[in-house]
Amino acid sequence: MKRFTGKTALITGAAGGMGAATARLFAGEGAQVVLLDLPTSSGQLAAEGIQRDGGRALFVPVDLLYEDQISAAVRRAVEAFGALDYLVNIAGINHHSRVEDMRVSAWDRMMNINVRAMVITMKYAAPVIAQRGGAVVNMASVSAFVGSDGYAAYVTTKGAVISLTRSAAVELAPLGIRVNAVAPGWVDTPFTDAGIALAPDPEKARAGATTEHVLGRMAQPEEVAEGIAFLCSDAAAFITGETLFVDGGFMVKR
Repeated sequence: MKRFTGKTALITGAAGGMGAATARLFAGEGAQVVLLDLPTSSGQLAAEGIQRDGGRALFVPVDLLYEDQISAAVRRAVEAFGALDYLVNIAGINHHSRVEDMRVSAWDRMMNINVRAMVITMKYAAPVIAQRGGAVVNMASVSAFVGSDGYAAYVTTKGAVISLTRSAAVELAPLGIRVNAVAPGWVDTPFTDAGIALAPDPEKARAGATTEHVLGRMAQPEEVAEGIAFLCSDAAAFITGETLFVDGGFMVKR
């Protein structure tokens, strides 16, 4: 039997590289997937691709800055598929600015999307997941563990994700919900391309995106999706509050 037969997964940032890869993997493992992303994203196309491959998928356009849209999206997922077993929080943004040049509005937007939205999705999804028990996986990053010139806001949000994950694991355990995080290194996605383009020396940044990993390359989004699937699966039934590195050996050298 496939790992997620009869289960339903809600995935934020599902139109992006890692989000779409995760949605495809879960659908291929038998899950019904609800894809959340901006109305202007390619989320509908991602859902249609899964459907063409024989999976069950629903795209729900949502702006994660608004609590009412998040709560409505959770209700829509339950209306469509009757239950919710997994929440995967992948949505995130990046911003390049040194601390002395940081606009408060840019800082707030980063915190709101990368951290606050995770809290809100868990707020509304947890009571539903608790009905059958399940799991939450939050997207962190190796950036939480290293200083990065010009990316203080992004690094801060990823550190916050790890702390949030640990606290939520304690709070939600009595409800039968495990909460973990995944920390990738550099991943070969459009998000990474955009981040590299913001660097003072994009060519140098791209070179480092390969050489900083012991395995000598960036991850493919499907490889990160496998880590997420593991943490949601029964194989990880006794794992909660942890951060799984899917980083090609990035942290080994630090």
